Amino acid sequence: MLVSVLIPVYNVAQYLPKCLDSIVNQTYQQLQVVVVDDGSSDNSLSIVKDYAAKYSFVEVYHQENAGVAAARNNLLSHVKGDYILFVDSDDWLELDMIEFLISKIEKYKVDVVTCGMVVNDTAVRKEYKQECWNQEVAIQKFLFHKELSGSLCNKLVKTSLLHNVVFHCGISYGEDALFCWQFFQNISSLLYTDRQLYHYRMNQASISHQNWDLDKKGTDHKAWAVIVSDTEKWWPQYLVIAKARFAIQDMWALYFASIGGYKYDEHIRVRQLNIRGNLKNIRKSQLLKNGVFLFTCGISCWYGLGRVIKYIKKIK
Repeated sequence: MLVSVLIPVYNVAQYLPKCLDSIVNQTYQQLQVVVVDDGSSDNSLSIVKDYAAKYSFVEVYHQENAGVAAARNNLLSHVKGDYILFVDSDDWLELDMIEFLISKIEKYKVDVVTCGMVVNDTAVRKEYKQECWNQEVAIQKFLFHKELSGSLCNKLVKTSLLHNVVFHCGISYGEDALFCWQFFQNISSLLYTDRQLYHYRMNQASISHQNWDLDKKGTDHKAWAVIVSDTEKWWPQYLVIAKARFAIQDMWALYFASIGGYKYDEHIRVRQLNIRGNLKNIRKSQLLKNGVFLFTCGISCWYGLGRVIKYIKKIK
């Protein structure tokens, strides 16, 4: 089976060789490696072109800077493989990651298989657990967002699931979760494993580590609004969980916006209203421990609570 490894690249020259080395040296070699450079201003494009010259299965495409969603959609347009695997260009893989995931696909005949992630050079543990879920269980697990999160880079996905599934260019944070949610509507089964095979780099320049802002990090509200709307239509038995998770996403947005100095405005108020309207759903779903639930209640009424909590944590 051919696996298409898809890598969006933007100004990651210092990390790119480690990422690419971990892919071209995989123990599983039936690969199509596709790289889209999203208008990098450093020498990222030159680096990937060097790899393409050395490895015949590496393809490189360039576009004017349009953002990660557009770059990923461009990547999807070049897929030839039976399965796809997205990799962020500042991360890297254990050398047997793809072989392990493919072996599970072949043995259990599932549409998607997952693996665990570790931060930076954390030593990986070899022991792991696994469970095979049908679509309904996978949907429920996704909405709980604990074992099965919206991370895209730890999932090997059957290409045929992605018909008419695209990244939303107006969403730059939460787009992974929405993309996963879309193709989960097409699966029959999923094999969950937590074997640690994917190294996630804590890169302070990435969007996930930047201060909260409305145009980027604030777009996760749109993603979860879509997920809740879809749940109401297709999976009404899980609507309580979906609404609770949406409110919790908004709670964390309020916290990080508050400690980052984002001023109170209508967008903050909308999130507070969403949380207050779903406190019973959060309680019913049991997604939060008591202390965090109390904080959620508090910040839904007083936005400044986030800064207070940060200060208290700092002086302890």
